[in-house]
Amino acid sequence: MHTPRITRRTFLASSAAVAASTTAHPIIAAPSRRAPSLSRSGTLTGRVIWPQGPDYDEARLTFNTRFSRFPAAVVVCDTTEDVQNAVRWARQQNIPFRARSGGHSYEAFSVVDDGLVIDVSGLDAIVVDTARGEAVVGAGVRLLDLYRHLWNFGVTLPAGTCPGVGIAGLTLGGGIGFLSRRYGLTCDNLLAVDLVDANGDTLRASVDEHGDLFWALRGGGGGNFGIVTTFTFQVHPIAEVALATVTWPWDDVAEVLDAWQRWAPFVDNRLTASLGIANPGAGAISSTALFTGAPDELPTLLAPLLAAGTPSAPQIQPLPFMAAAEQLAGAGGGHANFKNTSALAYEPLSPQAISTLVDGLRAAPTASNLVGLFPLGGAIATIDPAATAFPHRRALFDLQYQAYWWDASEEQTDVAWVDDLRAAMAPYTTGAYVNYIDADLPNWETAYYGPNLDRLMQVKSAFDPDDVFNGPQTIPGHGS
Repeated sequence: MHTPRITRRTFLASSAAVAASTTAHPIIAAPSRRAPSLSRSGTLTGRVIWPQGPDYDEARLTFNTRFSRFPAAVVVCDTTEDVQNAVRWARQQNIPFRARSGGHSYEAFSVVDDGLVIDVSGLDAIVVDTARGEAVVGAGVRLLDLYRHLWNFGVTLPAGTCPGVGIAGLTLGGGIGFLSRRYGLTCDNLLAVDLVDANGDTLRASVDEHGDLFWALRGGGGGNFGIVTTFTFQVHPIAEVALATVTWPWDDVAEVLDAWQRWAPFVDNRLTASLGIANPGAGAISSTALFTGAPDELPTLLAPLLAAGTPSAPQIQPLPFMAAAEQLAGAGGGHANFKNTSALAYEPLSPQAISTLVDGLRAAPTASNLVGLFPLGGAIATIDPAATAFPHRRALFDLQYQAYWWDASEEQTDVAWVDDLRAAMAPYTTGAYVNYIDADLPNWETAYYGPNLDRLMQVKSAFDPDDVFNGPQTIPGHGS
């Protein structure tokens, strides 16, 4: 049996970034599979990829390689008109469709069997107005590309770390990252969106235009109300930052976790420190921190965390923000099949809760399994939970339970481990983060959206009364 290695997508991703079935889904070609009987004329425009085409097997791939799906067609949209035509064409054909930006849905919800994938990756323009402190970003832009483009103007956007994630899904679900405690969630920096609605028409949503829809698009998840084609963001000046990393032996896990949870959500808003806990087989606890202040302030700020256990000497690197973003993104490369889920802690975990988490890690069936914790607080918590659709602003931190495997025979036990750990921690946690979407999550509507669900359903009924944008775990309208 091949022993999985821990890659950026596993241990470092969780330390830095902290989404079905139990049957293996290998990636296979399907040269003999035929598309449903569809009209290839009409108004479908853009770069259309049919099952018989040479690019089909690449176009249908999902980020999570445990899934293998066969859409009737994939259309890569280069213009808003392409998106409009795709929505209208799918409705005329009476087939399901899904919107795809970066395609990073943990459960591959952005690809649909025997339906149309509306891929917005061709909408990749970025226009920066430094005088206004704004950037207009196409829905198909990937995160690391966005960071690099904004860096050329000396500005940035608070967002995540995964280099290939699409800006669309990241923003619509909230967007948590290393600058969020200082500048808010990605969606908190959203000023306006342009969107294609259920009729294939375009509209603009902002505080002043379609305000209810704009409220819903800030944390209400992707694929519920329409297909966003452009985002207008507030951006922030950025220059030098500092990265710090600290490790501990695994036996310090309970003490370090307790110290971290009482410190990380409350420390200076300029500092964000994640925590990644591998299972004993990998034998490490790691904290990665990004600080936007002067590096010589860091030792004092880190002192409460360093008082726990027997830490390594902190490795502190002053560097340009762009270099930090690239370092946090990791080397890229391949990743395994995976099953992730999430929860949020609104109060510090009790000793019993910490013991439950530690016992769960000890029981991990695969060496790559881990738990990642990421602090909230700061600017995230200054906004009322009802002011946008993102409900979890009073949480102290999120937890992501993560399993990765390379051997298909390990899938069932790894998925069961994630489900069991989520259930065991449920008495001590609240809800879940929609961007770590989980097809097996009980009561997912209230887990993702909490008390904001009813208003989201009202917006759904108003802007998509026929439930055109529907799929697994999409928001229902009233009366659905």
